[in-house]
Amino acid sequence: MIFIDFEKPDFVLSFSGNEFELDLHVVRNLPVREFIKKRRLWIVPGLAVKTIENLRGEWSPAALNAKKTITNNLLQLVDYKFQSNGESNSKLRTYQKIGVNFLVHAKKSLLSDDMGLGKTIQAISALEEMGTQRNLILCPASLKWNWANEFKKHFNVIPTIINGSKKERAELWLSDNKYIVANYDLLSYDWNEMSQQWDAIIADEAVYLKTHSSRRTKLAKKLKSDIRIALSGLPIENNLMDFHSIMEWVRPGILPSYNRFKYRYCKFDYLGKLSGYQNLTELHLLTSPFVLRRKKEDVLTELPPKIYTDCPLELSSSARKAYNALSDDFVQWLRAQPGVTPPSSVLEKLIRMRQFVEFPSIIGFDIPSIKLGWVKELVEGVDKLVVFSYFRDSVELLKNNLKVKYVLTGDTPIEDRVNLIEKFNLEDKGILICSDAGRFGLNITGSDNIVHFGRVWNPAAMLQREDRLHRIGQKNVVKVFDPYVMETIDEGIRKVVINRKNFSEQFMNNSEEMSKVRLSKKDYELLVIG
Repeated sequence: MIFIDFEKPDFVLSFSGNEFELDLHVVRNLPVREFIKKRRLWIVPGLAVKTIENLRGEWSPAALNAKKTITNNLLQLVDYKFQSNGESNSKLRTYQKIGVNFLVHAKKSLLSDDMGLGKTIQAISALEEMGTQRNLILCPASLKWNWANEFKKHFNVIPTIINGSKKERAELWLSDNKYIVANYDLLSYDWNEMSQQWDAIIADEAVYLKTHSSRRTKLAKKLKSDIRIALSGLPIENNLMDFHSIMEWVRPGILPSYNRFKYRYCKFDYLGKLSGYQNLTELHLLTSPFVLRRKKEDVLTELPPKIYTDCPLELSSSARKAYNALSDDFVQWLRAQPGVTPPSSVLEKLIRMRQFVEFPSIIGFDIPSIKLGWVKELVEGVDKLVVFSYFRDSVELLKNNLKVKYVLTGDTPIEDRVNLIEKFNLEDKGILICSDAGRFGLNITGSDNIVHFGRVWNPAAMLQREDRLHRIGQKNVVKVFDPYVMETIDEGIRKVVINRKNFSEQFMNNSEEMSKVRLSKKDYELLVIG
């Protein structure tokens, strides 16, 4: 028989009787459990109560009471997703008030609203409401000044931005300011100069923590805080392991270890390649109380739609011949590699083909760019246009060929980016050329046309580009133009991105299925817990 007791914060499982092997198999099959060898006991985190609530065995009075209390608390947390706090800051929209209320009561959670719904202001409002005094905001370097602007604009607060030389940063880390804003990379550079203990930590663009083995992620998980808020519009960029790493930072202990998670929720083919997913209902059961996601179309009914236009392009005969030679060289190189070729090496080799479909001249071919010709035709029919490309050389060639004055790249000083965009927004006509340095934190609502001139493998990056335009403040239908060269790497990457995007959105939307309507606790039990 399995005996279940409770020692805060965990349930404790032990065995007695003649069915030891059977009971052991049942416990080993639980999604989240750990064997304490010294005590010869198994423990299950209290927050994973739903995975053991129907466990056959003898429950102690303490365990029964804990099961009831924790279950009620989890269901109450879910209810906060739908109940607006009327006393919240009046500058917030209704759905944002709900978000603040949820963050305040969840303490450690993932806010996964669609991009452009104001995750920043919700997170700051939650900290203000909780009254925390030592707050660390981690974000990409390009977003530090955006956070400063949000603090100043909405709360009349000037945070301390960790910037400058190592000596200057060391002094800034000593600031007694209530809010400290730093980019993720500084965790490695300034670990010995910064505090590891905070009242609250916000991880903006939490996909920066998607790789569990990276130094950045490991250091972020070492930071101590009672309150952790992760912000990400699309927390799964590549596969489900991204979500595991982020949730490990948010709520350590509610999910299985990396390897157990991998083989419990992922499926692999005979070559060891990821082929699909399984047991996702169970995964939602464990995580959905700590995840809040709203879609634009559900909460911003006044926001104009986003319309996609696919624009397939065909290479000329001379360009096709040159491209096929590049493709054949790549295939021959790939076949000649001994053993398993690292993905990073493959991606590096693919760069020449990616550059060719944008501007063949970048890699030495005297062949016109079919995409450039297409963009020039589009420019004649629109007043304002934002063009995104991945390669810096492509950005420079676009700038010269289209004769534009608004260009944003990684070389644009971070503090100048907001000013550049504000000027562009006020123009009646114009073109803005952006590398992916411009996909974070900028409001380009002065234009309603966007072109993915060069694409990346990451669906979140593509969405972030689009949602620089498609966000609060946009008055017009946003038109997304997606030119791609058929039967090339361009079309191949496009298919990968679409598949990844579809899975990520489906997974996150299923996690928040109950947010489509106002549900009672009983409805939630039937829908998610089953």
